[in-house]
Amino acid sequence: MQDIEKKLMEKLVPILGLDSVNDIRPESALVRDLGAESIDFVEILYMIENEFGVKIKISEITMNDYGADGFPEDGRLTPALAEKLNEDFGSDQFKEGQTTADIFQIFTVRNLAKVILKKTGE
Repeated sequence: MQDIEKKLMEKLVPILGLDSVNDIRPESALVRDLGAESIDFVEILYMIENEFGVKIKISEITMNDYGADGFPEDGRLTPALAEKLNEDFGSDQFKEGQTTADIFQIFTVRNLAKVILKKTGE
């Protein structure tokens, strides 16, 4: 996991226009903390495919199609889904009532590394 995080942080530096890998921590939120914009995600997803050999859809970052538990029709996390996300990602950042836009804002480098790890099966 740490190898994926390290490589991911190194590759994010030029994409996000940062000065150094020291500007990124695994807990850094891509949008809220690092200033990633929608267009950056095109490049981020392309980089992940080239560097890690896996395809990730933006809906996997916004949790829009998170398994059978997906978002209910009102577009907000249910308590059960928030609990499942926190369990799967080893965090407490997901809360009942959050929207896909909220999740997009708080999705971290570590969260992204965990998606890559899950897809690569390492």
